[in-house]
Amino acid sequence: MLLKVNGRDKQVGAEARLSEAIAGEPYTPGAVIAVTRSTSSIQKETSEFEVVLSKGSFVIRLNDSRFAEVWRNSIGQIVGSNVRWQSLKVMAMGSFPTDLEVDRERYRYSKYDCYFSLGGFDNRTTYVMISKIDHQGSYGTKDGRFGRVTRGRHLIKEIDEGEVIKDIRPVVLELSERDAFATTDLDLRLEEGMAVDTYVHVDLDPRSPISCEQLLVIAGEQRLDITDRTFTYSANSKRMDVSLVHERVAVREEGDVTVRSEGSFAGRVYFYRRRRQLSPFHNHAGRVTLGQELLRLAPQGAFVTILTTPSRIMTVGMTQGEAGKFLESRGLRQKRTGLSNDDAVVAEQEPELTMEIRPGDEVETFGVRADKISVWELDDVHSPRTAHYVRKMTGLDHKPVGTMKVFFAHPEMPMITFFGNAKEASVLLPENPFGDESPRGQAAVTNMSRPNRGTIGIRLESSSEFGPTGEERYGSNAFGNVLSDLNLMLKDLHDGDIIYLRERKEGEEIKPVTAPAPKAAIDLDEIAEIARQAEFAQHAPPPGPFQGGSGESARKKAGAEKGTAKKETAKKEGRPRAKRPKQE
Repeated sequence: MLLKVNGRDKQVGAEARLSEAIAGEPYTPGAVIAVTRSTSSIQKETSEFEVVLSKGSFVIRLNDSRFAEVWRNSIGQIVGSNVRWQSLKVMAMGSFPTDLEVDRERYRYSKYDCYFSLGGFDNRTTYVMISKIDHQGSYGTKDGRFGRVTRGRHLIKEIDEGEVIKDIRPVVLELSERDAFATTDLDLRLEEGMAVDTYVHVDLDPRSPISCEQLLVIAGEQRLDITDRTFTYSANSKRMDVSLVHERVAVREEGDVTVRSEGSFAGRVYFYRRRRQLSPFHNHAGRVTLGQELLRLAPQGAFVTILTTPSRIMTVGMTQGEAGKFLESRGLRQKRTGLSNDDAVVAEQEPELTMEIRPGDEVETFGVRADKISVWELDDVHSPRTAHYVRKMTGLDHKPVGTMKVFFAHPEMPMITFFGNAKEASVLLPENPFGDESPRGQAAVTNMSRPNRGTIGIRLESSSEFGPTGEERYGSNAFGNVLSDLNLMLKDLHDGDIIYLRERKEGEEIKPVTAPAPKAAIDLDEIAEIARQAEFAQHAPPPGPFQGGSGESARKKAGAEKGTAKKETAKKEGRPRAKRPKQE
């Protein structure tokens, strides 16, 4: 039997099941699939038809006369014909043959009535007539009335003679469950003429590059979760705490995809099923070109398969060799910097935004040794808010390898700290304080209860009193551990340097590294001198796609900011940390 799968005709067995029909089609296991009865079956039950011409379309609502059935049966012949003539009284479309009986009587027609006319009283030249005024006439049929124009009436006077009827399709605003449904049952038995949609396809809008990147990150595994659903739209709210900018705005038409740029739901991605007016807080990110019916049917809590054009260009986390092949397959050129051997891991990419990369462009990939990327394990169970903060600050929320800038590193200190963002951390409530002891390798963030909120730190020596950022328990939010070799990460590391990190992959085993012997205790004068060098400063998050563009990479900014930080420190010469009570 013949089916229509993702908009294309596909021949399958007489008793085919859904699994056979979608073989070889884009599909994420477990995603919902839209199944719709054949169009011919729906035409028998609908009473409205849309007539499409080059200038627009109008809708005819059928009556219950026998002529309505003649209209249904003649649609295939009417499509492709043209507007034969326009007069003050009528517009005529055709001609085509019918078996209508000839009748020479005069009948009254009202404005916008639709009826059949026989040219020369010959049913081999039948026309569709649309009345433009109330009038009487003899058109060769016994009344011949089959419906009325209900929408698009303004076009009737504007349509020119000779315009071709491009299409006539049934108007189905909402199909019943009997006509269309969403399913995950791959054993479903299909019927002749059914339409199957396995995925949603979106053409991205290059005028909104940051909003497009937000959509690409959410759809990174070709999976779109329907977290919200209303009469107007389906939406995804899984990644809303992001920094966006205002980009292209437009009237939100059916099939449009937008990203909210400001407000309490900033970052939410909307897929519209109804027309809505322009909003300055909705960036136009793209348009659905396939799978609108799937979005209409997918229930809240389900997920659908999604593809985009273009797909995301992200080489971070690949080796230089893999990145070169990937970019070549996309018609792009690679410029290797840093370590350029094939086994080096790409830690940064420039440009980072997909929509800023044009066909044939050169993409810079900065490589480092694999062991220079430290492996972290974040605790989403006990520290969900803090883990989210860290991912946002490092860029791990949108790429496989993140960056952090060293704030203070000293060989005599039992911890190392990294710049955070005081504004972002101003709502970071206390959660998951360390236990009886803060062990070596534990990572934490100073929460909103302390002046240095937002600072990220790693414990280098165990302590029962102070955490990874030098705060006591109530000021430290422990969010995870560094699993890789700390000694390798700390080697030749200075203030202002950039480190690279990634999260432990599922099932990945990291061999533990023996901690070095504890260092001899240092006196208060030495601590005070070290603390003078560690005056804390606020720091904006690393530049990335969701702070207003890719900009310069973190490593390029590190040198300039490092010199500025030293000048500021020299000016402050603040009170030594060691003199603050209960502060390491």
